[in-house]
Amino acid sequence: MKNIVIIGGGTGTSTLLSGLRQFPTNNSVIVSTADDGGSTGKLRAELGVLPPGDIRQCLVGLSYTDQPLRDLFSYRFDRGSLAGHNVGNIILAALEKQIGNPEEAIKLVAKMLNVRGQVVPITLFPTKLTAILQNGKKIIGEHNIDDAKTDRPSIKELKLTPSGPANPRALRLIESADVIVFGPGDLFTSTMPNLLVRGVKEAIAKSKAKKVMIANIMTKRGQTDKFAVSDCVRVLQKHLGKKLDTVIVNTARPPTNILKLYKKEKADLMNADIPAIEKLGAKVMAASLLSDKPAEKIPGDIIKRSLLRHDSEKLAKIIYKLVS
Repeated sequence: MKNIVIIGGGTGTSTLLSGLRQFPTNNSVIVSTADDGGSTGKLRAELGVLPPGDIRQCLVGLSYTDQPLRDLFSYRFDRGSLAGHNVGNIILAALEKQIGNPEEAIKLVAKMLNVRGQVVPITLFPTKLTAILQNGKKIIGEHNIDDAKTDRPSIKELKLTPSGPANPRALRLIESADVIVFGPGDLFTSTMPNLLVRGVKEAIAKSKAKKVMIANIMTKRGQTDKFAVSDCVRVLQKHLGKKLDTVIVNTARPPTNILKLYKKEKADLMNADIPAIEKLGAKVMAASLLSDKPAEKIPGDIIKRSLLRHDSEKLAKIIYKLVS
């Protein structure tokens, strides 16, 4: 079977994984350890554990167990002293404290959820992300970068501390990959933190795998304001020092009422400027990839989530076609 390695994490990656489960592929995810918001941020700050949120979402995405157990690991308390906390996050944190090894904790949860595939943190310790804006101002912390409440200059540079070393398992996954997928997810807070870890972009450059980016549907305030898909490609290629092979873009237009809600959050439909992407050297695979089921607000969740999602099955079919 072909090896698909996704570099990202969070809801976008979990959505893709739920589609890929239908195909005969080895699916692995490399996730950032810079997340510091919501339930994840509290557990990280209070217990010193690896950020569990993205790890938990990806494990559920790769799970073949009964739906009630998957739902349990996704359940979020909406009242009391545990308000905002996620059951799966607490279990991962508890196992890491009990065992003393985050990877062994992940393996145990993977066994509970009958996971087929791997979820691997990019480092074995929590990291801190800092964004340096065009005006020189610094924004410290992934959550603060992600949750832009006012207009601000664009991001000039990202820094990660500590910057390494990379988890050897993550580097081995990159080495053995047939396809490396970037996204979907926030470019500067989901994808890029993984690439800032020492040795990762060098491993990707050496890999013979096809390099694929899944373009986001919407722009993100404070990160990709006024970006077209080609701008995201340009940022990613500049950091990697290598051209992408394929960029997957959505051509469907979301409903007007949903776009109006995004407009209030200073986000817009990302322009799928195909000719500009092709000029950057990447092949474009364009299709209607929008899920017809907007995401619903989960009680107890204090973090703003995207309403729009990719259609997991359509997206997975395109990825599978690339490795077939």
